[in-house]
Amino acid sequence: MISRPRVLGAVIAGGRARRFGSDKALAMLAGRPIIEHVIEALRPQADEIVICGRAWRKIPAIADRREGRIGPLAGLEAALHYAKTADFQGVLSVPVDTLPLPRNLAAALVGDDPAVLRDQHLIGYWPITCLGLLERHIEDGGRSLGSWIGRAGARQIDGAAAMVNVNTPDDLRTLSAQECSSA
Repeated sequence: MISRPRVLGAVIAGGRARRFGSDKALAMLAGRPIIEHVIEALRPQADEIVICGRAWRKIPAIADRREGRIGPLAGLEAALHYAKTADFQGVLSVPVDTLPLPRNLAAALVGDDPAVLRDQHLIGYWPITCLGLLERHIEDGGRSLGSWIGRAGARQIDGAAAMVNVNTPDDLRTLSAQECSSA
């Protein structure tokens, strides 16, 4: 029997939400904050969940390890550090503002090498062996997910077509309409 690696689910939730105008994680969707929907979708796909960049209820909060505006890579770096110290083999990362997450996300991404969804680059799987390379990437000034994906050699998987990345109130309305039509 082949067992899958121990996977840490990391919700990257430290953004400033300038385009949205308020805290996206707390924006209501079908009567609950978006962050709750993301956690619910990730929970069956990971052995443990952490929130990077904020506190949320009883889920462990992971702070960035660096000062300055590094962006989502800082959250990923913090999650990989946590994963390494807690004996996980990798991190399944998702943003706090993208739904619906596929039910087969872990099955599609988790493997020996890094992998991301082609059109949603923050949704990815990162083996802890990527930690040193990510640290060097950030130290070298790397800030974009695209440059990191290239440097890590992450394979890109299709599967983001039905997802909505909530950056504006209009995006939330689109996602809400999708939720209503699928209910």
